[in-house]
Amino acid sequence: MEQRNLCDRIIKLDRNIRFVGIVNGRGEVIEGGFQQGVEPLLDGTDEQQMYMQSLWNVTTLQKYSGRLGKVRYNLTEHDKVTLMTFPLGDGILCLSTSSRADSNKIRDKVMKAIKEKHTRKKPSK
Repeated sequence: MEQRNLCDRIIKLDRNIRFVGIVNGRGEVIEGGFQQGVEPLLDGTDEQQMYMQSLWNVTTLQKYSGRLGKVRYNLTEHDKVTLMTFPLGDGILCLSTSSRADSNKIRDKVMKAIKEKHTRKKPSK
């Protein structure tokens, strides 16, 4: 339920966000979806492969965290969309935006929402 709330909060941050989803360690989307009225640009198989690749990219980059520091996000710009991937537990949060979106502004809002999720989760003393 908490993951659904995170996806719902993030997709409402900006109307240029096309998709928000949480992908588990096996590359499966376990929560999230497309903004209302937005059609996927990839078919089911290609979309699944893209999530697997995004998970692999973040996992590979995390191998260098000891020397480079913690991976905060990964960003890929295409002509039609921008893809952002954020480490989230043993999976990732995937987000796509239209090409006209302000990626930096959205990235900052998403990182804040993820941070708030983790701070609210911790028990208080």
